[in-house]
Amino acid sequence: MSVQYVGPAPKPVNLPAVRVVDAHSLAHRKIDKAVAACNAADLVDGLTQLLNPTIKVAAVACDVSQSYVVAALRLSPVQRDAVRRRERSLASPPVKALPAPVNAKAKLVEVMTELGGVDATIEMLITLERATAA
Repeated sequence: MSVQYVGPAPKPVNLPAVRVVDAHSLAHRKIDKAVAACNAADLVDGLTQLLNPTIKVAAVACDVSQSYVVAALRLSPVQRDAVRRRERSLASPPVKALPAPVNAKAKLVEVMTELGGVDATIEMLITLERATAA
């Protein structure tokens, strides 16, 4: 099978060794769209490797939100493996809220109700005072 080209035949080109590009510099390069597209094609073909991908680049490549990537970055490699095995969630478990503060008057009413009224509470206090004084 032979390949036919439209126009003059292309000259053979020696492909360069794999280039390494820092992802942080990609957005700041002043190049036209055609050159950027060729650079992207080199990434896809493996002729260029992406070094230090940004959170945004990694999120777009993996089709997740940047906040999910940030949450995963907070995990250790062992914890990330546990997420992959579905043994834990990506988010940390919710922290239980503290009980609402109760004032002294409310506590006293609760104790008096539990003991059976004012007289029973006073008798309990007298008994406790005698026991601690002895």
